[in-house]
Amino acid sequence: MRKIISLGLLLTVMFVLTACAGTTSVAASTIAIDVNPSVILELGEDDKVINVILNNDDAVIIVGDMDFVGVDYNIAVNALIGSMVSNGYINELTNSVLLSVQSNDEIKENELMTEITKAVSDTLTGASIDGSVITQDLDFDQEAKDLAATLQISEAKAELVLDIIKADPRMTVEELALLSINDLNLLLEAKNIVLEDTDKIGNASELGIISVEEVYQISLRELGIEELNVVELEIELEQEDGTIIYEVEIDTQTEEFEILIDAKEGTVFIDLDEDDDDDEDDFPLDSLSEQEVLEMIALELGIEISLITELEVDQEMEKGVAYYEVEFEINGTEYEVEVDALTGEIYTNSMDEHGFDFDDDNDGEEDEEDEEETN
Repeated sequence: MRKIISLGLLLTVMFVLTACAGTTSVAASTIAIDVNPSVILELGEDDKVINVILNNDDAVIIVGDMDFVGVDYNIAVNALIGSMVSNGYINELTNSVLLSVQSNDEIKENELMTEITKAVSDTLTGASIDGSVITQDLDFDQEAKDLAATLQISEAKAELVLDIIKADPRMTVEELALLSINDLNLLLEAKNIVLEDTDKIGNASELGIISVEEVYQISLRELGIEELNVVELEIELEQEDGTIIYEVEIDTQTEEFEILIDAKEGTVFIDLDEDDDDDEDDFPLDSLSEQEVLEMIALELGIEISLITELEVDQEMEKGVAYYEVEFEINGTEYEVEVDALTGEIYTNSMDEHGFDFDDDNDGEEDEEDEEETN
């Protein structure tokens, strides 16, 4: 458990409410709450608020004229979440909250995390919002500080972004910093990414994005394809340049199409016409072999290679990262696994009971498509 306390915030917009002007109080514990408003509560040894740090203008709005200094932390947290709900920052469309906790006492830190998570969840339930709460340990290391200062985000969000990049280096910090906490939550779920030292309850709201069926119909219309001519279909929720998008791949008997659709607006983000040979040309010569990758996948997922059918392995390059896209079936269950070509690290493991991936072989699977609409 990490134990470094930072009392400075390297953000352009910063407001601090202190218990006594001209005095300096050392925080025993720190609670950071991020939605879009970003607020930090610093606590004394008695669990009462000694400092309130408002990281952006939205935080100023939700705090308003409330004075939390000297107030018990759970009262302050409930009031802040309630204000975020009443001001529309948390609702049925954006239901995700990032809670980050640091304390100089490990037992206290765990207690705070448990109690605050429950308090936030209960407050959202009371407001008829099916919320999702992401919890992480605060580190306040220099890398997060620097990133927060550069991209003008909170250090807590910077830590989450850095953790996601470590899990999947095909994304960039600049892109992820543009995403809301709910969008980051959606991305984690779609890619089935599990972060170290991070827990989550509830699911990110998908009500703010269009359904898989809707994006499928939009893609057919934009590409001028008749549905009867589709022989294979794959739809994945991704991000591109800080925008949540659907990546759609459609194959007919004679052609292959790829198109990106803005997941919120339903508009064409980009119509791709890429040469797959470029990926093969750039693919590193010292990459793992397909057999080595299969053995690593089998070990990680606890499956038998001999049971694999419908195997497809493609070499891909994204933002300078080489990886294998491996698709196969075992006993009727479809797997899609993306694996680093050099290290064998699994980035994405979509096993079609979660996520947004599905195939359509035009054999009466329309009911499956309906079931695969965003949860």
